[in-house]
Amino acid sequence: MNTLVVGAGAIGSVVGGFMAKHGHRVTLIGRENHMRVIAERGLRITGIWGEHHVRGIQVCTSVDAVEPGTHDLILITVKAYDTARAADSLLRIVGPETLVCSYQNGLGNAETIAERIGWERTIGARAIFGVVTREPGWVDVTVIANPTALGTYHPTTSTNRVRAIAEAMNATGLPTVYTDRIRTVLWNKVAYNCALNPMSALLDIPYGGLLDTEHTCQTMREIVHEIYAVAQAKEIPLAPATPSEYVRHLFEDLIPPTAAHYASMRADFIHRRRTEIDALNGAIVRFGAEHNIACPVNTLLTRLVHAREHALGVRSS
Repeated sequence: MNTLVVGAGAIGSVVGGFMAKHGHRVTLIGRENHMRVIAERGLRITGIWGEHHVRGIQVCTSVDAVEPGTHDLILITVKAYDTARAADSLLRIVGPETLVCSYQNGLGNAETIAERIGWERTIGARAIFGVVTREPGWVDVTVIANPTALGTYHPTTSTNRVRAIAEAMNATGLPTVYTDRIRTVLWNKVAYNCALNPMSALLDIPYGGLLDTEHTCQTMREIVHEIYAVAQAKEIPLAPATPSEYVRHLFEDLIPPTAAHYASMRADFIHRRRTEIDALNGAIVRFGAEHNIACPVNTLLTRLVHAREHALGVRSS
């Protein structure tokens, strides 16, 4: 495949790097210092999926340098608040057969892309592995909870083609599967992120530490119950079927493998960057308001994260 990764930070570099190592033509668009090192020395990937040094990846810092109409797949890996700008930048280069994939955290990204590109070209990814950038040109895979899931939204999008993309990614060493329930798995990931990320960041503790007190355990239960109420109102089926079952799954199956992991939101605080809270707990609050569903715990966490951003001098909108 000829693949373009827009916003190639930590996760985008890993995906692009593995694909390039296994013979796919890959172009990364990212920050100048990271791209320069990759161009000069290659991309270093370390961590739980082994040590790799990948050369021959094309890099640039702007979509303006990309030839239009030549890509089979475009992965958008920017932060949720930059999705609209990234999607707008692609209008010149998307070809008639190009698929655009939201490979991101949070809710609303696919909708933002589809408004510009069309639902028939928009696909979704639920990625639930952690990566950190150790230094420019070096990314480290730290944790994985489940394989990445790719899926379609529109009935005219070729499921066979998306299934083949998932299989090709999996063959490179990126654990990836196809799903016919992309909305369900994305909302399930959002439940995971909403329950863990704000408190991990605000309390400065890893995910496993959230199981140590009944205060945080009860807060996570209430977050999940609010999310399930909103999803039901929006007629989005979740799995497991009940919030109590999901909480058990979260506590017993999802948190333990990632117990030592800190939320990326904590790194945002440390580096004084804007967070994605409005695409996570904030999105649940907005959707709840549309259906007259109160979400007090998600509301409080959204406010506290914005308050922390403000205290750090970060622009939050």
